[in-house]
Amino acid sequence: MEKKVKIIYFSLDGSNAKQLELTWGRFLTLLFASFMTLLFLVAVALALLTDFYHDLQIASLSKLNTLLKVQMQEMGVKIQQIDQKIKELEQEDDDLRVVANLPKIDVDTRDVGIGGFRPVNFTVNAEPDEISEQVLAYRQLLDKLERRFELTAASREAVRDRLEQNEKKLKHLPSIRPLIDGKLRDKFGKRLHPILEKVIHHNGVDISAQTGTQVFATAAGVVKKVVTDYKLNRGLGKYVVIDHGYGIMTKYGHMAKILVRQGQRIDRWDPIGLVGETGLATGPHLHYEVVVDGKPQDPLKYIFN
Repeated sequence: MEKKVKIIYFSLDGSNAKQLELTWGRFLTLLFASFMTLLFLVAVALALLTDFYHDLQIASLSKLNTLLKVQMQEMGVKIQQIDQKIKELEQEDDDLRVVANLPKIDVDTRDVGIGGFRPVNFTVNAEPDEISEQVLAYRQLLDKLERRFELTAASREAVRDRLEQNEKKLKHLPSIRPLIDGKLRDKFGKRLHPILEKVIHHNGVDISAQTGTQVFATAAGVVKKVVTDYKLNRGLGKYVVIDHGYGIMTKYGHMAKILVRQGQRIDRWDPIGLVGETGLATGPHLHYEVVVDGKPQDPLKYIFN
């Protein structure tokens, strides 16, 4: 006897029940058809959802791509502005290096081996390769700007150091008259000695002034030598030698009194003694010498006031 499947179904609102009798074969066929129908409906729903998600993703990426292009254009403008500011800093740095007596940095060194930069005006339909190319160009330019900035910063440090050295050197460079008052009597060079009555080389200048007139250090330095013992009518009498560094020394002779001691550090305009006529002198005056690297120089070249 063939097996059958009885399906009983009823409504919740009523009490009448109905039944459906199916052979086993027809039941399996109906069950398979229902499964395939359900599978088809699920596949259609998934396809529709996938297409919708794909379209949504494309729209989102397109919007993001457009925003990226706008931002890259703005970045290009800002990079050009930074490049212009660095050029202005480099020009200012060149001017400062001239003041500091340093050689200018040549253009090739400042460019640090990277070529020029050309910003791209993107269109809405710009290709991804075009954008990638410009991203690489921006990265290279930013590397170049960073190195140029670092080079300029290092140059500023060198300029600052040189200016400090120059300022220190100027502080130690004889540049004023050792006497506020006084009249130049004998200059540097060959002259007829007023007492020895023969032509000899005069290694400094003689400035006449009243006895007791203050003598000032003409630059910062250290008192190298103080001589207070002397023979009558011999040499420079009481004198002081100041070492200013940089191979520069000054000498102050024929003083009546010395106000400093050996090894003392002094600054420009510090009183170091009083005018007199000790040693071989015909009257009260100051003998003043400037010696550079062991060679006497004309002191008038070192008086700027």
